[in-house]
This record gives sequence, structure tokens and C-alpha cells, in this order.
Amino acid sequence: MKEKATLILGGGSALGLAHIGVLSILEEEFEITGIIGSSMGSIIGGLYSSGLSSAKIYELAGSFNNAKLFSPFKLDKTIKGIFDGRSLLNLFLTWTEGKSIEESEIPFIACAYDLTSKSTVLFNKGLYADAMRASSSLPVLFAPYKLNQYIFVDGGIEHPLPMAFSSLLSEDKVIAVNVLPEASRSASFINLESEEETKTKRLSRTEVIFNAVLQNQAYLAIRDIAMFSPDIVIEAGMPNGRPFAFHKAREFYNFGRHQAMETLANYKEPRFMPTIRKHYRNLIQHLPNLNIPVKDNT
Repeated sequence: MKEKATLILGGGSALGLAHIGVLSILEEEFEITGIIGSSMGSIIGGLYSSGLSSAKIYELAGSFNNAKLFSPFKLDKTIKGIFDGRSLLNLFLTWTEGKSIEESEIPFIACAYDLTSKSTVLFNKGLYADAMRASSSLPVLFAPYKLNQYIFVDGGIEHPLPMAFSSLLSEDKVIAVNVLPEASRSASFINLESEEETKTKRLSRTEVIFNAVLQNQAYLAIRDIAMFSPDIVIEAGMPNGRPFAFHKAREFYNFGRHQAMETLANYKEPRFMPTIRKHYRNLIQHLPNLNIPVKDNT
């Protein structure tokens, strides 16, 4: 009998495609009894919860058309984002066949941030498409998603790796999958004597913004890993992965599979768990404790 597990899938734009590879390994080892996702983690997690296999999700990722989604004909006329996000919502409706979260056999929660109340809102009901669109509404890139009294932007604004809500679905083993860039506490003094120029790939204005945002979110993810202590942490953020390289689904998928297999092997070593938890605690030892309440608005 497979061990039961709740998955916490974090955001990371295209880096989150690694979640698919991770899922393909985890589903062989565990019975997945719940999924909590933010941003790209809500998309992959939502698709899986709605009934799609990891193989089918990988197939969809491989057929993803950047040019169609980010078409100049999809610009946001309200100037609240570059794109209006309607194509994204339509994709989600098609992929999930218009299903509601309540219909799923695998409980699912998506995190989004509401600009009206200035707080995180958890989707545990309603259409998968609404939850996924709201949770992945990247500021600047997409216009905020208006739904009833809410104005939603990306769930990663406050919870890029929503560990804080891991106890809401079950008491099974908790597996967190972090796809954000590596976070470091190191710093160095500026060197004005060197004339060496940094060789980097040309970045678009949007990539400059999101590389900075993802790096900041990486620290929030590390904080939550250390504070809420998941049973297993899979670090699947591909080094040098670009946030909009959706055309490289195969590379992200393979990296996710590799990291999942290696991590599961490591966790079987008795001394590994205390060591890894100490590592995360050391990274955030200067941060205060958090107590995040969840209100039931039903």
C-alpha cells in the first residue's frame, strides 16, 4: 500500500513546469490525497486534481503556444497589465473541461492575493479555471482577475510556497516542491577596480522584473520551509532556468524527475532529515515567527 501525502506546489513561472516531472515520480511512490498550489503550482496541481495524469499535463505543456497566449491581439486595454489574461482563462476552462473543485477526488486549494482586502484568499470551491487564473495572475504581465468582490493577483505575492496552509487538507505526510531560484544569505562588497564585464544573456524588461521578483520569493519560500517543516522538500528550481522559457518543457520536466528521484533516495538516509532542517533554520534564523490565521468565509 502506498503512503499517503499532501503536496505543496510553489510558484515559479516556467520553472514550475518541473512540477510535472516531480509528479510523475511521486505518483509512483505515494497516494496523493491533497494538493495546495500557488501560481504555476496551482496550474499544475489544479490540472492533476481535476483528473489529468502527469503524462497528459506534460503533453499539454509540450504543445503550449507562447505566441498565441502572448499575442499583441490579447493586450489589456485597461493598462493594468500587458495582457488581459482571457486566453489563459479559456485554456484552463478547456483543459479542466469546466470542472469545479468540489467534483474532484483529490482535494485542492489554490492561493491567490486579493488587492481589495489586501490578503490571501484560498480557493477550495468553484471552477478550477477561476482558481488557476486568479492564482497565476502575475502582476505587470496579466491584468488582475476580477471575480465577484475580489481583485486577484498572483498567489506568490504572499505565499510563493504555501506551506502555511498544509494542515488544512489532511494529516498525511507533507511534501513541498520548491521551484524557485536558490536563495543565499551571502553578500559581498562592491569591487570598483575590476574592469571585467559580466557576460549575461539579453533580458527583456519583463524578465528583469520577474527575475527580481522570483529571487525575492525564493526567500519567502525558504522561510516557510523552515517554519512549517514539511516531511520532504524537493528543490526543483532549475539553475539558469528562465521564467518565460515555456518552450523548454522537456528540460524542466526531466530536471523535476531527476530532483524528485534523488531527493527521495536522500530522505531514506537516517541522518539526512535533521541535516536538511538545520540548513533551512540557519537560513532564516534572523526572521520572526509567524502565525497565519485562516478565516472561514463560507
